[in-house]
Amino acid sequence: MNKKRLSSFKTHKITIKKPFKFSYKEKIVCPYCQNTEDFYEVIENATFIVYYVQNEEGMLEPIEEDVEVLGPVRFFCGKCHADLTLLKNRITSGKE
Repeated sequence: MNKKRLSSFKTHKITIKKPFKFSYKEKIVCPYCQNTEDFYEVIENATFIVYYVQNEEGMLEPIEEDVEVLGPVRFFCGKCHADLTLLKNRITSGKE
């Protein structure tokens, strides 16, 4: 009978199925001013519905908000105010 000598080191087997996908977020960079931090969106033709409850002191307290967007949503650089809607849509949809 052959006895195998066991090592005092633990071994692990790692199996990776290819293609290996590594998900990461690509940062948006303004191509005009290189801004990577300040951005804003403009929502056109939107309806905001806010539901309130009035307390005993007569103050209105918002309890629920609904938003219905009927128009386009545009994305802008916060520094040079360039329209980056197409860039944002490309990055968030995952298409290059």
